[in-house]
Amino acid sequence: MRLISTLCVALLLLPMVAVAQRPQSLPDLLDVPALASAGSLKEIMLDVTRTGDRLVAVGAYGTILYSDDKGASWRQASVPVQVSLTAVTFPTPEKGWAVGHDAVILHSNDAGESWHKQLDGRQTGSISLAAAQEVMARLEAEADPDMMAMDMADMALAEAEREQEIGPNRPFMDVWFGDEQFGIAIGAFNYFFVTEDGGRTWQDRSLSLPNPEILHLYSIHAIDTNTLLIVGEFGLVLRSLDRGVSWEPLESEYDGTLFSVSGTDGHAWIAGLRGNVFYSADAGDSWQHIPLGTEATILKASSLTADEAVFGGLGGTLVRVRQGGADVSALGKPGGSHIASMLMLADALVIAGMGGLHRQTPDGQRQTIRYQGGN
Repeated sequence: MRLISTLCVALLLLPMVAVAQRPQSLPDLLDVPALASAGSLKEIMLDVTRTGDRLVAVGAYGTILYSDDKGASWRQASVPVQVSLTAVTFPTPEKGWAVGHDAVILHSNDAGESWHKQLDGRQTGSISLAAAQEVMARLEAEADPDMMAMDMADMALAEAEREQEIGPNRPFMDVWFGDEQFGIAIGAFNYFFVTEDGGRTWQDRSLSLPNPEILHLYSIHAIDTNTLLIVGEFGLVLRSLDRGVSWEPLESEYDGTLFSVSGTDGHAWIAGLRGNVFYSADAGDSWQHIPLGTEATILKASSLTADEAVFGGLGGTLVRVRQGGADVSALGKPGGSHIASMLMLADALVIAGMGGLHRQTPDGQRQTIRYQGGN
């Protein structure tokens, strides 16, 4: 199962392979600004979100695009890196964060028009090492330490030392901010970084999670003011009822990888391998399997209302679910480019994926989009 999930993730991380094969004499892509090009509309795009009336999308080679006309035309943002960006979020109309490969975290103060770097994998090793050493020292001082916690701390120490030795090697896969100060970035091998000051400083709190197998974390979402869910490998579902301070594992009734979580008003949707989608009306206490009529892996769940959501995935799979699963319908015909993220607008659907960005009507008719230059 881990091999299957790894292959699916590799699909989203294709630009990373090209970077790994570059000669060492070339500059570090963490130091090279993204290139502005009309071709950026066709780059691999991995996430799209809304901030006020603006749409912002992120993807391969540090590409960030924004639209002020509901996705009909796009401008390219000023970005200081060329590593792939996997997720983007805006807790306020102006302030946003994007995360990606090499543990990069970017911040924007102008609704996505320009970005600056707050963190990358050249700093995370030392941050993680200090955090693991602190936890290990506390456990060793206890008369009867938790041996599982000791094992996790020992693995975290080894990984932090390796990261310091070889440099950036883990991606952040998703990011969530509750407001413009408090945020969480998650990623590969239990990456769990927290900021309480708008990203000026980040702390590694990975060892606070009940994830003893150090499974990958793929998606984080707030389903109400205080309740957060994280999903990952092997059916991992973690829940916080106190806005990210403490976490507990939940039973998901599925042991395959989950790539996305979404929801609102205490209702939640989780989705992953082989078309598996589950719905909860009680904040994750119980789950109902929702048959989508497809075995295509779902990479993105996007809730529209408490009991309605859209799902996108491999092979251009795009499905809308209403009434908590009672009504399931396809949006357009499958067989297109793999879908990584999408936004449902009043009269259109904006899609990000392997084929870049595109816009379509609710019945699946593709619409023309334009590139308007870079900043």
